Amino acid sequence: MDRTLSDIKREFSTASTAGYILGFLGLSIIAVTQLTALMPLLFAPTVCGTLGVLLYKSQINNKQINIVTNA
Repeated sequence: MDRTLSDIKREFSTASTAGYILGFLGLSIIAVTQLTALMPLLFAPTVCGTLGVLLYKSQINNKQINIVTNA
């Protein structure tokens, strides 16, 4: 039982908890800096996609309906 408690104490020590927090903080900083570096590259596809959708939605529906009359 003592060995199990000692393993648990060693697993959740202050140093390892600080290491996990600092590692997560470092990964978050890397992700944010990469996102801000790639943000300008997303501008053109966003504008083109928006304009394409607006153009598609603004098209007049020209479907012809054939009406057959018995005269």
